[in-house]
Amino acid sequence: MRTAEMMIWSAVVGSMGLIVLLAFADALYSRTRSSVNALGYLMGGWFFVALLSGLAGAVFTQIQGEPLHVLQVLIGPLCASVGSYGTSRWLSAQQRDRIMKTSMRTISIAGLAGAPLCLLLERDLQLPVSAAITICSLCVLIWLGVRAAQLGDRMAWGLTAGFVITFPLQLGMYWLAMGNTRPSIVWQLAIALAGLASLTVTAVMVWLRNRHEQQFQNEGRSRRDRITQLYSSVVIVQKIIHAQRRLVRTRRDGALMAVMLFSPEQLVSQVGQYGMNEIYIQLARRMQRHTGVVNPAGRYYDRCFIVLMETMHSPKLIRTLGLRVASSLRRPIDVISLNGERIKVVADVGVGIVHLSGARKDVDQVLHEAQSVAEAARGMRSRAALLDAETRHAVPVETAELGSTWRAQRAQLAHLAHAPKVPKPARAGRFRNKPA
Repeated sequence: MRTAEMMIWSAVVGSMGLIVLLAFADALYSRTRSSVNALGYLMGGWFFVALLSGLAGAVFTQIQGEPLHVLQVLIGPLCASVGSYGTSRWLSAQQRDRIMKTSMRTISIAGLAGAPLCLLLERDLQLPVSAAITICSLCVLIWLGVRAAQLGDRMAWGLTAGFVITFPLQLGMYWLAMGNTRPSIVWQLAIALAGLASLTVTAVMVWLRNRHEQQFQNEGRSRRDRITQLYSSVVIVQKIIHAQRRLVRTRRDGALMAVMLFSPEQLVSQVGQYGMNEIYIQLARRMQRHTGVVNPAGRYYDRCFIVLMETMHSPKLIRTLGLRVASSLRRPIDVISLNGERIKVVADVGVGIVHLSGARKDVDQVLHEAQSVAEAARGMRSRAALLDAETRHAVPVETAELGSTWRAQRAQLAHLAHAPKVPKPARAGRFRNKPA
């Protein structure tokens, strides 16, 4: 490696190391799974550039030759696997879309399995096959990022931009690693700047999402409820309207969840208004812990919370989510009473869920249905109810008839709508004719 090349890649790897160091400090400070996933991805990108550029071999002469080649073959697919896992959590693919969930899981498995399998090939094919796995995985992640953005996640555009910048970086790095002759200094400088830009954009987007999860983003106070820090009623209604428009365009299925607290005046008499505010905060945190930060949650009014789940890949997820939220909210809450003692109170709550589809429906009607179902859930054992699509009545989520897919559920409803009605048998008269 020439002196000019050594200067370029030393500067870039050093700058990337500073980003990794900041990510490490953030993970140490916040101690969240998202920050640890971000640190793993950024460290993978750092090693990817250091190994494929040849800088690691030039600095550490003991890994030159075959050890460096093995590391170069392994690093790309492993980075793709780690990046896919982190992106899946970043986009909440588990709750958003079945295609995203399956695709990212496939990429992770392919990267973990493909990395060691590449070493079983002939030596001349090891690095090209490793490059093919890595670049194909990146192309799938770009497509899934665009898909998530079209489903309403605006921050996904930023992450997708980082992936797009990563594409020429990967091409350039494998060009450096596989080429018999190294590119010119200008090309190497362009590749190095692409790598630095890619890691910077990705780190910023991951940091923004992590701050969003911790509710530390500097949003206007008018958009947030001052007690729970959830969206205000005006904002959550606007988000429902925009989500319905997207559902009409994308023909996806989602759900609207209403969580209602009953008889709050009884709790106020025990804990006062300050304790009541603490109860609202605890309920909001528990609710968002299960629904996820990617699903907007708002405080519709004092004792009613609304959660918008714009995309749900399976109807059965409604049952799981409804039962988890209802069970979590009914657990005792530690709060200070009016006489200064710490007591445990149990909130009287009801969880109502309404299916959202591409059919146009007035937002007031949807909100009214969700609240009515939540009120009906108060009289049910699980405290979680679903609006039945056929009868339009509230039914417990644990006994609701849910198809395996939304398509199967719509087909079943269409079949029931067109099925011929069986006439009811005529009732016997009160007096029978006597035989003559």
